[in-house]
Parts: sequence; structure tokens; C-alpha cells
Amino acid sequence: MRRQEVVIYASTYDSKNDEGKVVQVGEIHILSKKQASSSEKGVSNGHRIAQVEVPFEVAQRIIGQVPAVCEIEYEITVVNKALVLLPKNVQVLKEIERLNVLEEANYISVI
Repeated sequence: MRRQEVVIYASTYDSKNDEGKVVQVGEIHILSKKQASSSEKGVSNGHRIAQVEVPFEVAQRIIGQVPAVCEIEYEITVVNKALVLLPKNVQVLKEIERLNVLEEANYISVI
């Protein structure tokens, strides 16, 4: 399955696998679609961020290009007896030039 998503962060780091061996992994943060939801405790509005582990090579390839609109290829995997969509490949389609909130606020006040 392929989807276009906004990736706002990418990083790589060392981690230990199940056998205790140090392995290199990557992580990306994906911005969700704008949501408005309510519960018995109140109402929320805005964007949630999904933090997702990806192969080291995938994160390394897009570092320096995010924030960006990316095409993400997902694979379905079983994790703890549940089906989960995990990013297998990420391709940058278009870098986002301005995503700094302070810059945007200054830009809007000038208009």
C-alpha cells in the first residue's frame, strides 16, 4: 500500500535487538491529517504525530530533505498478534520550504 504523507522529522540511532546486538535503526515522524475529536473529557483539534521506526537506510536517505511530502510504501506485518502497517520505503516527492511557525507568524503579520 502506498500513501502520500508529510514527514516532519527523520533520525538515525543505535539500538539493541532482541539478541542484545547493537543495530542501526531509523525513525520518522509523520504528520496526521487535521482532526477534530471530542470525548467525555473535552474537545481537541489539530494534528497528531506518528513516530515510526523505519530501516536505517530509509531514514538516512531522507535526512536533510524533511520536512517534505513523501510517498510511503507500507507493508502489513503482524506485531503482538495484531496487523500493523510499517513503512518499508520512503521517497521524497517535494520538500517543504517554510514550516517554521515563528517564520510563518512573522510572514503573516507583514501582509
